[in-house]
Amino acid sequence: MTMRRVVGWSRGLVGRSILVVVAIVLMQLTASVAFYSAIDRQTLREDQARRIAELLVVGERVAGLAQADFDKVMTSHYLEAEVVALPPEGPPATRAGTAEANAIAEYLRRWEPGLAERPLRLWSESRPEGRDLVGVMGLKDGRWLTFRSRNFPRPWPIALRAVATTLVFSLACVALGAYALRQLGAPLRRLTEASRHVGETPPSPIVIEGPNDLVELGRAFNDMQRRISGLIEDQARAMEALSHDLRTPLARLTLAADYIEPEDIKTLVADNVGELDAMLRSLSDWLRAQHSASTAETVDLPSLIQGVTARWPDAVRYEGGKALAVATHRVPLEQALIRLVDNAVRFGGQARVRLVADGPDGPLIEVLDQGPGLTDEAMARIYEPFFRGDAARARDTGGFGLGIPTAERLIKRFGGKLVIGNRDGGGVSARIWPPVGTPSA
Repeated sequence: MTMRRVVGWSRGLVGRSILVVVAIVLMQLTASVAFYSAIDRQTLREDQARRIAELLVVGERVAGLAQADFDKVMTSHYLEAEVVALPPEGPPATRAGTAEANAIAEYLRRWEPGLAERPLRLWSESRPEGRDLVGVMGLKDGRWLTFRSRNFPRPWPIALRAVATTLVFSLACVALGAYALRQLGAPLRRLTEASRHVGETPPSPIVIEGPNDLVELGRAFNDMQRRISGLIEDQARAMEALSHDLRTPLARLTLAADYIEPEDIKTLVADNVGELDAMLRSLSDWLRAQHSASTAETVDLPSLIQGVTARWPDAVRYEGGKALAVATHRVPLEQALIRLVDNAVRFGGQARVRLVADGPDGPLIEVLDQGPGLTDEAMARIYEPFFRGDAARARDTGGFGLGIPTAERLIKRFGGKLVIGNRDGGGVSARIWPPVGTPSA
């Protein structure tokens, strides 16, 4: 489940935008590391070259004064200097310098061109405490001036501080960008949620705030759902009017059937007329459920359920508490329950209606029948109008395949939920989460 959420998030507009921002930040961070490292290395080399150049120029003059104590005069907290007859490392030509030391030597000669003719060699030495920059330079009197810069600083500490600053700033920008993108995506999420219920629930205009493009998109969506709702209502009302008008010739056929002979033909005509009339009534109820109106009110669910089950006193049993007040839509819920219980009794013989007051998603009403259950193919089409799950049986069970679709429309139109499924051990369960609302004052 977590992986699916991550994948879904990464495919969304906000998720992709944040990934692009993160990629840009990583590229900027990589470039900053390389840039700061190069600048830091060059700065340190120039700084070391300037210090050593000053040491060598001044040291050469001090070494010419015999009365001067050279070691005390030239040694500082960052450089140690000494004049010797021959350096312990041997002549400079025998000592190989590192690339960094050679680069510092080049900077040194640029700072003091007069040192270019002197024998000079720099190299680095590693110690447990750190790394030193060591060098020797020949003096005019044949002696050698040796010097050591202890704990020669690496470029990374300074570069890392600069990179850390860039990283903190970049993370702050990513967090700010993610917040801004999430706020920008909130109207799109509301549009997505509202689009899932277009045609199922009464049209409810959504308020879109933000850039002009999103505001215009919200207005266009509101206009679209009004048009769709109007088309659905017009279609439903036209079909209702047609079904109502068809009842007039059916009533005439019913009257005419009384004069038909013989008796078996009379019965046949009367039965078919009655079946057509029942079909038109079911169709009218299904169409009317698409645009029915209701106001939420406080309802005692046990009383409502027991009023429905009283229609089948010998076939339906209620299980649940005695009192539970819920703000819901009474008429749509009651009509949906009547159709579901009728369906359960019709195909299962008997049924149980159970009320679960403390379900994780709120009150739950279950209609459980004792039938054989449905095949996977039938279950996949259970909400289709005019589909009968008992297609293999005889038509003596009645019904026109509109009971469950009508119940689903009534429940979903006002924000409830209906789930049909097979029960373990046989039978079908219809689980209803009643639509909730705020009672009008």
